Amino acid sequence: MMLCNFKLHYFPSLTCGWFILTFIVTYAIAVAKGHVYPIFPYISETGTMPPESCIFSQMLNVGAVLMFLNNYIRYRQIDFGIKSKYVNLSKKWNTVAVWIGTIVSVGISVVGNFQQTNMFVMHMIGATMSFGLAAIYFIIQTRISFAFQPMYHKFPRYRIGRWVVYFRLILTVLYVTLFVMIFTFGRLGFKEFQGTNLLWWTEQDGGHTYRVTSTFSEWGLFFVMVMYVFTGTFEFKTVTFKDRSGNCLASSESGWKKKQHQSDQVTSGKRG
Repeated sequence: MMLCNFKLHYFPSLTCGWFILTFIVTYAIAVAKGHVYPIFPYISETGTMPPESCIFSQMLNVGAVLMFLNNYIRYRQIDFGIKSKYVNLSKKWNTVAVWIGTIVSVGISVVGNFQQTNMFVMHMIGATMSFGLAAIYFIIQTRISFAFQPMYHKFPRYRIGRWVVYFRLILTVLYVTLFVMIFTFGRLGFKEFQGTNLLWWTEQDGGHTYRVTSTFSEWGLFFVMVMYVFTGTFEFKTVTFKDRSGNCLASSESGWKKKQHQSDQVTSGKRG
C-alpha cells in the first residue's frame, strides 16, 4: 500500500538529492580530517580514507538501488509505449537500455566499496561501468525520447515539453565531452606529477593545472548526470504503480490501452 501512495515522479528528485548529499558529506569530512587537498579533489578521493570511506560506500550502495529503480520504472514506461503501438521503436532499444542501466547501478556500488587506494583496478572497473556506460545509456535514452514524440502529440495530457528532449540531447553531448576531458587531462597531469601523495596534490607538485581541469570535469560530469536523471521527473508524473488487487489504480481515462500482464506493473496514468 505504501508503494501505491508514493508518487513515482519523486524517485528522480530523491535520487539526485541523495547523490548530492553523499558527495557533500564525504567531501566535508575528508577536508576537515585533512585527508584530501581541498581544491577540487576527485570525487572518489573524498571517500578513500576512513571514516568518510565507510559513509561513502554505504550511501553509494543506497544510491545504486535508487538508480536501478529509476531505470526499471523508465523501462516499464517505454515497454508500455512500444506495446501500445503508438511508438515506432524496436523493443531492442529498451532492452539494451535497461541492461546498461543495471550495469551502471552495479558500477556505482563497486566504486563505493572498492576504494581507489586499496583496490585501484576494481575501482576503475566500477568507474567505467558507472560513468563510462552512463554515456551510452544517456545516448540511448535520448534516442528513445525523440521516438516518443508522436505519442506525446496524440496524447497531450502526457506530453513533456519538447525542450526536455533537446535538453537531454545537450546534456548527453556535454557528458561525453566531460568524460573524455577527465581521462585526457588526468593522464597529462599524472605524467607531470612529482609529489608523493596523490590525495594531497598541490600546485607545487607539477601538473596541477591538468589535474584541476580533470577533477573539475569530473564534478561537472556528476552534475550533468544528476540533471539528466532529474529530467525523468516530467515523464514519471504520468506513471502510477498498479497491482492486480486494485489497491492502487491508475486513471481509467489515460487514453492508452492498458494491459495487465504481470501481478505488479507500472502503467501510465493518473489517479482519478
